[in-house]
Amino acid sequence: MPTSDPILDALISLLDDQDELVFRSVKEKLISLGSSVLPRLEEALLSTDSVVHVTKLQEVIVLLKKEIVVEKMKQWIGSENRTLLDGWLLVSSVHHPNISREKIENSIQKIYREVWLEVTESMTSLEKVAVINHILFRVNNFEISSNELPNVDNLVLDKLLFSKTGDVYSLTILYLIIARHLHLELLPIMLANKLLLVYEDNLAASLAFGTSTDKYLFYINVAHRGSVISPKEVQFLYDKSLKYGKVATRLETDISLVKKLLNLMYLVYTNDGEQERLLLTEDLLALLEGY
Repeated sequence: MPTSDPILDALISLLDDQDELVFRSVKEKLISLGSSVLPRLEEALLSTDSVVHVTKLQEVIVLLKKEIVVEKMKQWIGSENRTLLDGWLLVSSVHHPNISREKIENSIQKIYREVWLEVTESMTSLEKVAVINHILFRVNNFEISSNELPNVDNLVLDKLLFSKTGDVYSLTILYLIIARHLHLELLPIMLANKLLLVYEDNLAASLAFGTSTDKYLFYINVAHRGSVISPKEVQFLYDKSLKYGKVATRLETDISLVKKLLNLMYLVYTNDGEQERLLLTEDLLALLEGY
């Protein structure tokens, strides 16, 4: 149970004041106190019998949670040690505020251990990719959703790990996180509006395909169960991208990948009319503008 604080309790009681100016002033003060007051606010929400008080408490709690997520996103963007997993957890918290980081990390660690047990030091990068594919798509039965429209359950981490169903973006990001655990340095890249993963090796690529080729030894299409794309298919996608006047290839960053997830969630919330989550998503996307 949250520790009693007379000043905090007084502020919470003042939320029931009929004077709108008093309510606004108290609301701003409570929000400025940050996440530490959330347990007491939620306890007050359960104990009050006043409908007006409930409404005002809920408003403050919603605004406070929003401010907390926005502040965490600012910190993540500005951190030199940010991780893709941390960014994805933040995005997922928009939909599931009480998402358990510990459970998520344990689930991902379990998949990683299954991969790690099959990998040996003598394996090539391609052989390691084959192991990841086997563990993700055959042992754990992850698959791409058949829905053409974005679905939040396919984007947020806890639902994805439970259902084993995601969209191209979320499964590619999960694949990338597992690969990084193995120190397999894959890079996310957009090619003809498709999100792929690439393995960069200048020397091996020139020996395999000639000096006129690019620096990537192979491309991975997670949407097709991690299949490795042939140079001919890569060239086709490259030519198609140029034909329609798009940027032929663009390396993505952790920030731009998180932004893609948020953009998809924004579409869902717009279609579903989820105003509260839509506004929070807008605020987070504003922070990511330019990435």
